[in-house]
Amino acid sequence: MFNACEPLPDAALSALVQQVKLHNGQRPSAVSFAATRIETRIDKLATSCSAQLMQLRDSLDTDCIGEASALPRFSAYLNAIDAIQQQFMREARTLGGDAHSAGAQMAWNALAFQAFDGEAARLLEEWLYLSLTCVLRVAKTRPSLLKNRIDGIRLCLTGIEDDEEFPGSAVYAQVCGSDEQARALFDEFSAGCQHISKLHALEYTRGHVLRALDRLIADQVQVQRQQWETRCLDKLHEDIQHIARLLDALLSTCTAESIAAYTGNQLYQLFSAQRVGELFSIIVDYPDSLAAIDDLRACVERLGNMRTVAHSLRESIERRLLHPGATTNDVLMQYISAIRCLRLLDPSSTVLEIVARPIRAYLRQRDDTVACIVRDMVSEDGESELFEDMAQGMQPAQQQREGVIYDEDCLGGWQPLPIEAKSVYRSAQRRDADVLSLLVSIYDTQDVFVHEFEAHLAERLLDSSGFDVGREAKQVEMMKLRFGGSALERCEVMLKDMADSKRVWQSQLSDAYSALVVSRQFWADALPTEPFALPPAMRAMRERYAGVFESLKPARKLEWRDAQSRVDVCVELQDRTLNLSVRPSQAAVLFAFGSAPRMALAELALALECSEEFALPRVRFWLARGVLREPSQGVFEVVEAEGQDNGGGSATAADAPAHSDSSNAQLANSDDEDEAGGASSAADARLDALRMHFNYIVGMLTNFGPLPLDRIHSMLGMFIPGDTTTADELRAFLTQMVREDRLDMAGGMYRLK
Repeated sequence: MFNACEPLPDAALSALVQQVKLHNGQRPSAVSFAATRIETRIDKLATSCSAQLMQLRDSLDTDCIGEASALPRFSAYLNAIDAIQQQFMREARTLGGDAHSAGAQMAWNALAFQAFDGEAARLLEEWLYLSLTCVLRVAKTRPSLLKNRIDGIRLCLTGIEDDEEFPGSAVYAQVCGSDEQARALFDEFSAGCQHISKLHALEYTRGHVLRALDRLIADQVQVQRQQWETRCLDKLHEDIQHIARLLDALLSTCTAESIAAYTGNQLYQLFSAQRVGELFSIIVDYPDSLAAIDDLRACVERLGNMRTVAHSLRESIERRLLHPGATTNDVLMQYISAIRCLRLLDPSSTVLEIVARPIRAYLRQRDDTVACIVRDMVSEDGESELFEDMAQGMQPAQQQREGVIYDEDCLGGWQPLPIEAKSVYRSAQRRDADVLSLLVSIYDTQDVFVHEFEAHLAERLLDSSGFDVGREAKQVEMMKLRFGGSALERCEVMLKDMADSKRVWQSQLSDAYSALVVSRQFWADALPTEPFALPPAMRAMRERYAGVFESLKPARKLEWRDAQSRVDVCVELQDRTLNLSVRPSQAAVLFAFGSAPRMALAELALALECSEEFALPRVRFWLARGVLREPSQGVFEVVEAEGQDNGGGSATAADAPAHSDSSNAQLANSDDEDEAGGASSAADARLDALRMHFNYIVGMLTNFGPLPLDRIHSMLGMFIPGDTTTADELRAFLTQMVREDRLDMAGGMYRLK
């Protein structure tokens, strides 16, 4: 019989094991009794150690989390646990020998779980996070200090400035202020990691270890926020992998549970999430943000999160761009930048197609989309996004696709499209189109762009002061390359009219009068009429020009349109001289006051053979420039000298009565604004008539909610029988109501404010 209170010799224990095998698993009573006594003693020892660990754990102060004091406190905690483990394993071997070492180890593993539970686990995470942050910082700012500190691990990272702000700066300054402190921190951290590995605590604390790494990676990623000028993902990945391999070595983790493998995937996940959230701003800053696009493309290739990127960007665009506060030009510029960025990010253009759908639908609802695109197409000011595409003309690939089915899969270097592409693309045509072609494809027909360009060309030709049309001819040629020569026939006629007008002008004996002779059927929309009588001097000059024209082209007769004409006048007053370029109707008003320095509005209208509504905006033009003043309501006179008094009347135009409706602050903006307010008395009268319909419109929007233009137009016809308001007139009126802040318009729908 063996004394159960004493450890069994190894030879005796082996003999008993052999007896157990011979008895087919039936252990002798003496062996059973001895083993039970040993296990009981080990259990008591474990209970005692458990009490010590619980007391030690409860003594932890978690208030130090986030502070530098957390590092030495948790290191001391690990040292105390290591001492308790050594005592437990020593006493367990004393009780049961090597034969019971496996059972003792299992008992300790259960105790280790208690040691790193609750608040201790939180402190372990904080200790790892702060230690790794400081070690990474030391490795990047003072790499020579840690060189060869651990066999097989190199921490010679690319250097940075030590005074640069980063998460954990305050702790770093306290514990790594000197080189000796930095070395001590690293040695203490290494010892602590070895304690964790020796205590077999990693299987219970792995989640907290990984959370500490997540925080470290998140901090490093956050530092790169809005840093788009240079690529940073590769360098960031290298730095994190250095730290992860160091931790792998210190914790002795196996390959299957490699921390380095985890951190690599986590870095890409966090970095991708940050760049996806910034993608809208990255597109705004393109091409300065090209490096950020390259980094994000690397993340997408590794993670395969193309659809997540697409839907996140689409949501950001719908929230931040597609609203009434953004101008049409802003929406177009962002769309153009998105096309170029997303084609770099995803060559298959799947992301672009998903993102572009709401943008294209929104642009179709904007009335000025076509005008903005055409202006950018022909602009040569250096800021145009489309002029380069316009100058290149139609792409060869597009020419091949005309009338045939084009399949780019036949080309070399073919790559299969992603699965997502099959649901968003009908053909390769739009996928490979240039930026301008994508913008043109917003509408079902190209005719809207041709018509808008015709209006743009007519406006430029009418506003030109001479007959030089070299730039306009170049624009027409570029449009012909893009849209075909037959679509630009009207533009060719406009340029020919300019050339013919130049020949007539050169045939005159005097350069005092020049005219643009145009073909009525091609220019009629751009040439409104103004019903007034020209002064005799201007009429005589016009008759002389008509005589020269009829001598050159006897079969044609001139019909004069004055709305776009300009007259250079020199106004000589007692104390000043004004040289101005004005409209003929404005010059006619001034000529009328030459024969009668003081006139009522009715007298002026009679002299000009026009309505008072037509004459009033022209009078306001001269009021704003101090040439006329309104001493009493509806009566105007010439101001020969600034500051002259006229009895009780106003001395200057700025002192006109409030009821005169001629505030100088509103009149002095520009002569174009004056003309816009009174270019056509019929249009003004029509606008006033539509104001009488506004109550009907308010009732519609109150009862039916937001309505589109066509619905409002049709309902007005129902409520007001015989109403002849056109859709264009109603659109202009509703636009005016939006400007006056009485209505709101979003997404093509009008609603009450």
